[in-house]
Amino acid sequence: MTRKQRFIAAVRGDQPDVVPVAPLIHSRFAHTTLGRTDWRAVFEVHQMLGSCHHRGPIGCSAGFRSPERYSEPICELERAPDGRVTREWKIVTPKRTMVGEQISGFIPHDPIIGTTTNYPIKTEEDWRAFLEARQLMAEGFTGEYHFETVAEAVELVGEEGMPSCGLGPAYTSLASRRGMQGMMTDLLDYPALMEELFEAERRMMEKHVEAFVASPTEVAWLDVCWATGSQLGPKLFERWALPDIVRAMEVVQRAPGKYLGLYTLGKIRELLPMFAAAGVHFVETFEPNEGDITLADAKRLYGKRMCLMGNFDCLVLARGTVDDARAEARRCLREGMEGGGYVLVTGDEVPADAKLDNLKAMVEVVEEHGRY
Repeated sequence: MTRKQRFIAAVRGDQPDVVPVAPLIHSRFAHTTLGRTDWRAVFEVHQMLGSCHHRGPIGCSAGFRSPERYSEPICELERAPDGRVTREWKIVTPKRTMVGEQISGFIPHDPIIGTTTNYPIKTEEDWRAFLEARQLMAEGFTGEYHFETVAEAVELVGEEGMPSCGLGPAYTSLASRRGMQGMMTDLLDYPALMEELFEAERRMMEKHVEAFVASPTEVAWLDVCWATGSQLGPKLFERWALPDIVRAMEVVQRAPGKYLGLYTLGKIRELLPMFAAAGVHFVETFEPNEGDITLADAKRLYGKRMCLMGNFDCLVLARGTVDDARAEARRCLREGMEGGGYVLVTGDEVPADAKLDNLKAMVEVVEEHGRY
């Protein structure tokens, strides 16, 4: 079987000839290794390792007409001698302009990483101005789907990997403009207003999911980590984040041969029954340090209902030895591979300072011990 065939077999819950191994290599490690951050660089790193391309910065979208006088420009303000870059993030609406700030380059050995130090949306009045603009935007679907990058990746990667498409749910779209703590406060303080905001964002999200369905790739992942990582708790998650998953799955389930999973972080034990009921095809990453369920328990409880991906400790890649990496890979195989429906994935993004030899050891162990 090819790497792509193995990956899709596992996503379907079947048993491939060998466990797919797909460390979550993204822009940061690609930059460390090759000095580039594009999806082609990510694929080239996978080729160096012999692993399966799964993530990387690949996405698709639907076209919407922006309302008059609505924009979200991000402009560089300052570039310091030490490499630190400060950017201003504006949300411009007809009634109100909100301003935030982002910084990057503050870690010399990991210059790609950045953070938002000041979120643009801060008040109820900000949300109302944003809502009016987003409602108009949701009504302005152009009928166009954009997946040019996905098509290029499918053509280049071929059978050497699975260039899956990243999608953003409504929760992530809103929380990224407000911040985790502010978002959770607003859900409690302004529930009716937030319901209107979520409805507008979900209407647009559904069109982005349709863009994936129209694209040539078979697999997409919905990035729900803003919701799972913020420790909303099961009740708030069920009310505010689960509908994103359900509505996205309703679109995908109407398209044979298309598969959608979830990228999660943090504690998900009490959320897994909701994921299973929604019919998601896979769940990742089962963080070994920040999570609250072992891979073995997840396999026992949900291994027949969804594909499991993840659990390899990223800290081992950066701080451990080759022997440590081999031992960690064997543990993941022991806990996850039985019966198929498992992809050996890192418990989060491969860190910028990961050791190439440790990643190679992960792949080698799967070749030795991951055969069915």
